[in-house]
Amino acid sequence: MYPISKDIIASIEGGNELSFRTFFDYYWDHIYSVAFAFTKSDALSEEIVQEVFVKVWLKRTQLSTVTDMDAWLFIIARNHILNVLRKKLKEDAFLQNMEGYFSIINGSPVDLLYKKEAEAIVNNAVNKLPQQQQLIYSLSRIAGLSQEEIAIKLNISKNTVKSHMNKALNAIRLHLESNSVSISFIYAILTIYSSK
Repeated sequence: MYPISKDIIASIEGGNELSFRTFFDYYWDHIYSVAFAFTKSDALSEEIVQEVFVKVWLKRTQLSTVTDMDAWLFIIARNHILNVLRKKLKEDAFLQNMEGYFSIINGSPVDLLYKKEAEAIVNNAVNKLPQQQQLIYSLSRIAGLSQEEIAIKLNISKNTVKSHMNKALNAIRLHLESNSVSISFIYAILTIYSSK
């Protein structure tokens, strides 16, 4: 299929839905592939594609100013996907589905590479945390201590532990979102949220 012409872009900017359908059909696979790389879910990826194209339609007057359409669409898709994942990661069923998927492919060279990348991403984020947050995160995620055990060990309240842990997780998540654009993001997210 040939790239979308300037005439079609101009027509979309003018609100032509038929031209937008041509645009949609041309880029559907591109957006779906990005969504599936992050979510590993056909249904969720298709839902995300629809939502991303709604965003594109709302931004249609900007299309003629876009110099790299693939990159522009990727950024819109990635940002939307990250927002969706933030909400989905609170759902046990979604986490179980993600963990199940990665356990199936566990051990392949590509899988091991993703895990290695994810560990590096998380470690980099953890190293940027304040000392107390680093300590509490390490005691929780590496040593496997409960919040109550950490509180006793550090002679602080459980609420203080919880507060530091929440701040640490939030800071790490923000770091991941701003620095990771691959499937390693999912591994990293699962790493920081496991046993939460």
